[in-house]
Amino acid sequence: MINVFKNISKTALFKASFFAVLFSLTACDLGPDPAADGARFNRRFHYYYVQDCRFDSIETYDCGPISSISPSMFVSLRIDSDGLATLNLDGDYYYYLESEYREGYEPDYGSYYLFYQDDDELTVYKDGYTLAYWDNNSRIVTFYYYELY
Repeated sequence: MINVFKNISKTALFKASFFAVLFSLTACDLGPDPAADGARFNRRFHYYYVQDCRFDSIETYDCGPISSISPSMFVSLRIDSDGLATLNLDGDYYYYLESEYREGYEPDYGSYYLFYQDDDELTVYKDGYTLAYWDNNSRIVTFYYYELY
């Protein structure tokens, strides 16, 4: 299951040319940004369980069994003070501008960051207990859990 997620995420969430933009900005010598040293969000999470469900525009349904994954999957997310996001999915890095993700709140799972690319979405919940990969073409969501509820 984890290999499927890694293969899908590698093709769906392609890597942006973040370093090219960063290099061109530093080459202009704009000077240091005093607010760039801090981060709005900087956490690392581990997930030990996985579950696939179907979804429609209203809800998730027809969920399969929850199974454990070993080794665990890790995700780290850093949102800089200027909105640039660095996402590490089990060792693969992705970079996002502030316009390529959004922040929100959901009553069931709490606050989250939603990263979207083409037809796929990745929801990283701030508490670290749940991660959701939404494959909008096949209408399947894969939930990753820190612990069983």
